[in-house]
Amino acid sequence: MTDETFLDATMPHLDAVWSIARRMTADPAAAEDLVQETYVRAWRGFAAQGRGDVRSWLVAICLNAGRSELRRTLRLPRVVAGIDDVAELSAGHDVAGDAVANLQREAVVRALAALPEPQRRAIVLVDIGGLTAREAAEVESVPRGTIMARVHRGRRQLAALVEREGLHRGP
Repeated sequence: MTDETFLDATMPHLDAVWSIARRMTADPAAAEDLVQETYVRAWRGFAAQGRGDVRSWLVAICLNAGRSELRRTLRLPRVVAGIDDVAELSAGHDVAGDAVANLQREAVVRALAALPEPQRRAIVLVDIGGLTAREAAEVESVPRGTIMARVHRGRRQLAALVEREGLHRGP
């Protein structure tokens, strides 16, 4: 295997990996780290991967790496920003707009986290990762119809949970 072979096979799917990483992490730096970890793991396993669906394979690696990182960070103590850090972060920003956007994002994240794990994974793969139902079924090792049912039920439940959080669709 050459570097060129690996890059030719994996780089067309970078946007899908970025999409998953941005939604699994709290900040852009963490998303960059997750994408990098995904490609390092992919590089290590590329020879064994064969010529299957590279996009689904990369998304599965990203999801697994993100879950591993989440478990690791949940065990670490939290650091609270000091007053100087807050002032530095808020300089030149629409603080109120950022606060509202963060609250909305947190509400959606909480609603997504409240879904049963199989529905959450199906929604992440299909709606966030952009995989087809067939590709998501391959990643999850379940029939295509199971993924479609999980996405359908998950979307309905997610909409209800988001509405309970005080966010409504449309104007």
